[in-house]
This record gives sequence, C-alpha cells and structure tokens, in this order.
Amino acid sequence: MEYVDPRGYMGVFDKLLKNVGNVCLIGETGCGKTQLVHAYCERNNVLLLETSLTADTTRTELLATGSDSGSSSGRKGIVAEWLETDPARTMSADGRPFDAVMCYWDGFNYASPSVTALLESLADFRGTVRIPETGMVYRRSEKHLFVISMNPSEGDGYAGTFKVNIAQRRRFETIRMEWLDPVTETDLLVKRTGVEFGFARALVEFANRTREAYRGGRLSTALTTGNLMNYSFLFIDGVDEETIVKTATNQFLEKESGTVHALWHSPTRP
Repeated sequence: MEYVDPRGYMGVFDKLLKNVGNVCLIGETGCGKTQLVHAYCERNNVLLLETSLTADTTRTELLATGSDSGSSSGRKGIVAEWLETDPARTMSADGRPFDAVMCYWDGFNYASPSVTALLESLADFRGTVRIPETGMVYRRSEKHLFVISMNPSEGDGYAGTFKVNIAQRRRFETIRMEWLDPVTETDLLVKRTGVEFGFARALVEFANRTREAYRGGRLSTALTTGNLMNYSFLFIDGVDEETIVKTATNQFLEKESGTVHALWHSPTRP
C-alpha cells in the first residue's frame, strides 16, 4: 500500500537511520508511526523484526525466552534474533539478501523501566548486550537498525505509560509525527475507499474536532485515519450517518458520548 507522506517523514527517517542508527518515533495513536516503519523496510530491502511492549513484557522475553525455566536452549527473544541475523546471508522473498535488519519496539513507554533499560548498552557506543542466562554477548553492526515508538506520555488517553528517562532518550534521535492534514486525509479517504468527497470531508472535519478536543483535555482519545476508513466503507455499504456517528462514539468513554455527538453536529460543518 502506498505510504502517504506530505510532511516528508520518510526522508528524515532514512537519514537518521543511516547516520545514527537509533530513531524514536513519537506521535498520537493513528498518526502512522508503524506504517512509516513498514513502508521504509519494504522500500529499502530491510528485514523487519518487531514487537509491541506492554507493562507485562519482561527482559527474558526480549532476550532469550524460555531460559527463565533454566534451559539455555530456549527460544530466543527478538533482541537475540535481531543481533544473530546477518542480513547479507538472509534472503528476502524475491531471493535477494537483505541490506539491513531492523529491530522495532512499538509502545516503548508502556514497558517498565527495568525492561527498557536493556537498550542503553545496545544504543550507545558499546552496541552490545549480555544475556545472563546463557552468558552470550551480542554485538550490533551498522546494518542493525534500532527503532522505538511511543505515544506522548503527557496524553490523557495513555494510562499506564512510563516516563522515559534522559539516559535512554538521548540515545535516540526523535521524529515527532502528526496526523495527516485535512486536505491530504480527505483525498486519501476518497482514493482508498471510493467514498464521495462531501462525506469524506465531513468525516475529516469531525475527526479534527475530536483531535482538538483531545488536545484540550475534553476527550480521552481522538479518531484516527483508520477509523475514518472504516466509516467510509460503512457509508458506501449503505449505513446511515447517525449509525456511523454512534459507532464512532463507541471509541470514547461513555461519559464523553454527548461531547462526541455534538462535535459531529457542530454548526461549523458545511
């Protein structure tokens, strides 16, 4: 699928990966962080290894899953798999060797500090990590790219996130990502779904009002481009506007339903 990039994130991402190797993507849910990663790897023949971190993620899972039962031959975690992979000896689907291998941690600030601390030696001049259970020491090369992503910890809708400490953040250069601008988002809905322009524009304006309300602290989350795609397909399939608005309202807290409904019926709507 074509990656829509009106703000030029791809070019900056590419330069940072080639010159630094460690990149942090920060942005609200639905702004395209993971899509950027996938599009980059597809375009640049990079093998992607990815995982989503949660409060329950353990160091053992990331390093050497199975070794906590005492076995040194357990299934390796994503970090060990990443560092053991030689991209030049790993073939892509079209039979070519990969040019690099990327380790991508989504939801970085959902994991506990004890887990995220293991990246410090991986992301600085040392470029190594030791797995205590096996005694193995792994070293990364310039072909081993490291990307993390996170939602803004200051957002009300991101309960359970941890503050990332300065020692960890300074090891990564950051790209702050935003939702698509209204013109691009409207055109994307029309192109991808075939929905009529007027309804696409109404959806985008509705979504932007939820985003403004979210930033202002009136809502706990906001509608994403993915949500708007779904509502466009519903509309094409004959679902009426009020049912679509009710479906959208279900994305929010029950106490926010009145606010969300009012945003759809805003007098600024054309």
